[in-house]
Amino acid sequence: MFENTPELVNIIILATVAGFFSSIAGGVIAILTGKPNKKFIGLSFAFAAAVLLALVFVDFVPHAIGHGHYHITVNPDTGVFYEYWYQHSGAGIWLTIAALGFGAGLIMLLRRFDKHGHEHIHGILPHSEHCSHDEKNGLSAAEKRRVAAIAFPVAAAIILHDLPKGLAIGSVGSIAAAVAIGLSCIPEGMTIAIPLKAGGKKPWKILAVCGIAGLATVLGAVIGYLIGGISTYLSGVMIALAAGCILAVVLSEILPLAFEYSKGSKLKFPIMVAGILIVIAFNHFFHGLMH
Repeated sequence: MFENTPELVNIIILATVAGFFSSIAGGVIAILTGKPNKKFIGLSFAFAAAVLLALVFVDFVPHAIGHGHYHITVNPDTGVFYEYWYQHSGAGIWLTIAALGFGAGLIMLLRRFDKHGHEHIHGILPHSEHCSHDEKNGLSAAEKRRVAAIAFPVAAAIILHDLPKGLAIGSVGSIAAAVAIGLSCIPEGMTIAIPLKAGGKKPWKILAVCGIAGLATVLGAVIGYLIGGISTYLSGVMIALAAGCILAVVLSEILPLAFEYSKGSKLKFPIMVAGILIVIAFNHFFHGLMH
């Protein structure tokens, strides 16, 4: 990339831009979008849920299992276009299913020890026991803690997924791969930042969590450069674990809150469709750059 610069430094620069700064960019977008009243939070959660579900089924699961596709390229000598079948190795379908189940089960187990509980959110305990009285447009203190806590299992799952992304940059050293990975990290950063913003966290704290998640790409890139990658089975299992964690968080936390807070809004379904289409478009147009 930069002449007269050690290759490892170039790899770190690529991975930092692709992972760290892209995740920060996603966090900035989430911070700058609108005032966090309940309806806006609900719509934001609907968008985040759609993006995460699309990432799981369009990106995470296929890469965990291992898949192939036709890759079109051009012969530099003859100028003739041709296509060939490119096979990605992974953990296989059964090991992926097992890792998905383990990841989802781990999140459900952790929820049993959630110190904030679900009591007020689902109306089990009286209003006065857990809430401030200024909730017309915002969240109570208990609700803010609850929604902010959602960001951390999502961030942990994204870290598991971004490590293999970094391995791709480190082992290949391609600017095109870094561009593709960086673009996919932007919506990931947004899904981490949305619950933190809704929970009333300060912008620097939001960006710090996004940045830490993005640094996983840098770590993966260094590992990929030094040892040429890790076992494709291990990489597939890591991605499947991340997918299982995200599925559990989305289905048990993010979607229920999205529908509760955006109740009556006709925008939530168009917003969810938009989130899904964004992920599909990124995957379709930029995924091929990595090969």
